[in-house]
Amino acid sequence: MVHEGGRSVARLAERLRAARQQSFVGRRRELIHFRDALAGVPGSYAVLYLHGAAGVGKSTLLRRFADEARDAGRTVVEIDGGGADPAAFEVEVSAGAVLLVDSFERCQGLEGWMRETFLPKLPAGAVAVLAGQEPPDPLWASDVSWSELLRVTTLGDLDPDEAAELLRLRGVPDALRDSVLTFAGGHPLALSLAASSAARDAAATRWTPSRDVLTTLIDQLIGEVPSAAHRHALEVSAHAESTTEELLRAMVGDRAATVFDWLRRLPFIESDRHGLYPHAVVRGALEADLRWRDPQGYERMHHTVATYLLERARTSSGEAVRPAMRALWHLLRADDVLAPYQIGQVREEGEVQATPLQPQDHAGVRDLGADSEIIRFWLERRPEAFTAYRRTSDGALLAFAVHLRLTEPDPVELAADPAVALAWAAAEAAPPRPGEHVLITRYLHPPIDRRPVDTGILMQMQVLEAWLRSARLAWSFVVVPEPDRLLPLMAFTDHHPVAGGGRTMIGGRPHGVFGHDWRALPVDAWITALNARLLFGPDALPGRPAFTVLSRADFDAAVRDALKNWHLPDALENNPLLGTHLIGDRGGSPVQTLRDLIVEAVDSLRDDAREGKLHRALATTYFHRAPTQEAAAEKLGVPFSTYRRHLTRGVERVAERLWQLEV
Repeated sequence: MVHEGGRSVARLAERLRAARQQSFVGRRRELIHFRDALAGVPGSYAVLYLHGAAGVGKSTLLRRFADEARDAGRTVVEIDGGGADPAAFEVEVSAGAVLLVDSFERCQGLEGWMRETFLPKLPAGAVAVLAGQEPPDPLWASDVSWSELLRVTTLGDLDPDEAAELLRLRGVPDALRDSVLTFAGGHPLALSLAASSAARDAAATRWTPSRDVLTTLIDQLIGEVPSAAHRHALEVSAHAESTTEELLRAMVGDRAATVFDWLRRLPFIESDRHGLYPHAVVRGALEADLRWRDPQGYERMHHTVATYLLERARTSSGEAVRPAMRALWHLLRADDVLAPYQIGQVREEGEVQATPLQPQDHAGVRDLGADSEIIRFWLERRPEAFTAYRRTSDGALLAFAVHLRLTEPDPVELAADPAVALAWAAAEAAPPRPGEHVLITRYLHPPIDRRPVDTGILMQMQVLEAWLRSARLAWSFVVVPEPDRLLPLMAFTDHHPVAGGGRTMIGGRPHGVFGHDWRALPVDAWITALNARLLFGPDALPGRPAFTVLSRADFDAAVRDALKNWHLPDALENNPLLGTHLIGDRGGSPVQTLRDLIVEAVDSLRDDAREGKLHRALATTYFHRAPTQEAAAEKLGVPFSTYRRHLTRGVERVAERLWQLEV
């Protein structure tokens, strides 16, 4: 209700209206349709059901509708849905009047009454707008009588140009607009709050949301939550790319089903085939707030989600592999590291697909790459190593990559490709053991900051998949042009320049070779290092080698030494086996673990009729401590030459059993 207070109030109202109109941006389509409704254009609506998440600008648009209606000479009736009941709507709505109901979600229980009783009684020419957070009841659509009179509109974010215009109108300095847009996107409330903050900080070069901005956003967009478990589910949904009931089960236990059902009904939560996810602004606000408010809780949540997603990425099969890798990639992506390479996040899938390279693609591959001679060499020698990235709509070749899986250096390949020669030279420090291989990722074309975003993400996910899921992967190498530009990205993934700086000139351009030994720092330790960098910065917990990588000959020598010193724990302290996976993957005292494993390996021969004699030779020599080998042979009652043969074969069997555990 408007209370007249004299001319000064009228003048103030006019100034407020002028300010509203001056700062209003976007919503062109909604305004056109509303003007059509006011003008009675055939096919226009009589009732507009406008819904969208909190802060998306519904109230602002209603105020603009009110101004437009008054300019058209219409009577405007405005009702706030908070606490409204049928009596609140029993107002005189004259012919041609405009009824604007805001916060309709707060009186959603009246929706059926509005549809069946109140709205049909409005006089001809009246226009009604119901604006709330909840979508309309499906009964509207099932009632054919409303089909020509009702229009349902979901109000979304402003587009990038509109968001930039809003910041300009609000006086945000040019230097701060990109950082404000990165945080707020096109969300009107977030843009307004950020603009108010940024406009006061003209001397800054980058804007970050203050505690006040985050608190206001969370209060306005989310409000109260039922319990700590519900709050935790919200925070998980902001942290993970998509949230499923299975993920919530790992986070909140038996309450997962109830919490998931609550989560999916929130107006700022969206869904796709992978699960639930919040509006980008809600995601950013929740992430920033929890990280500031409870750093240790944020760290615990991240580690729990990472553990779940890593296991899922490792064990998924078939069509489930790609979504699992995508979810893990999202969690491990470091925006500060990836930003210089223009690698963003996209939700839409299917625009680009990865397929094996076909013979008819060879000319296109040579056109995309600068080093045609080397490309031609690999096309002829290992065409199966090429992956093509195609636009789904027309099959056009957008990019390609080469993933070379090699088991030993080949003189022809070393001579043809200097980058591969550098990789093998680095691998010689700890060569692949029998059954192991190296993976050399070569020719990710176009360059990382000049390829389509969705293509780049798909490439990265496939590289991550190869690193995590390849059986018996010894080394991975990445060959890139202009290596200095990519040093931060390579360091983040714990791939470091190979010996000698890893530089070579190919096709007149500098290339770098970066490598990682997966036996020295295996997947679990690598993920731990990445998590630390994500949580605490790029210099946190560098990926130091966690395991010693022994050749088979060195491993066998260490087993012989461990057998000889089995009774001397102090001597075993220096045994190379203590640094291997054989010991490191187990808990407890490393020396005692080694002694126990040796006993188990020796005792495993005892129950085999053919190898029982090997067990007796080993046990008598190393466990029962015969003073000499001659004495051991005499105690066993066999010729010395027979004893030596049994002992040698027994040591070989023990070394082989321990080696299988190692690899």
